[in-house]
Amino acid sequence: MQRKATINSGISAEDSQLFRESITGAKPIAQDKIPPVVAPRKQKRRTDVSIKQLDENLFWFSDEFEGFVAQSSTLSWLQSGEDPHLPGRLRRGEFQPEVLLDLHGMTTQQAKTELAGLLAYCQKQQFNCACVVHGKGLGILAKKVPNWLIQHPNVRAFHTAPKSWGKHGALLLLLKTDSQDADARR
Repeated sequence: MQRKATINSGISAEDSQLFRESITGAKPIAQDKIPPVVAPRKQKRRTDVSIKQLDENLFWFSDEFEGFVAQSSTLSWLQSGEDPHLPGRLRRGEFQPEVLLDLHGMTTQQAKTELAGLLAYCQKQQFNCACVVHGKGLGILAKKVPNWLIQHPNVRAFHTAPKSWGKHGALLLLLKTDSQDADARR
């Protein structure tokens, strides 16, 4: 039989003997290595916008329509019949966005769906200003988003966002609300 080598760790023989006496009769604890059960995640659903309403909002967006061609890095558009000072007021930051949509990392189809959802949400909540962050990247969404926006009847104006909201990678939108529509009918 092989004898265990003793390690001299600076503990006296008395302390070692006292320790052995104190643990006499101790039983090892059984270790359970069962990982905690994680409940499966529920799939997220859009609760505020129905599928039918989303399809109706997507109706306004055509990928073939190219009515807006940017001549510079600053984007600005105004719906006909609106106050010509609105884009300048958006540029100066006189309107604060009440909601922000970030389209980073999305495909064009995902971005189109999310943009339609944003416009429906703003209409439902009566928000008149929103910020859409499309990013710079390859410029695909930077070209598509303005063309989609000018097709939607609820968009009054948009302008490149101020620096605090994303500058050339974002747009500030000014939207129609039901109260503005009622005032226009009077």
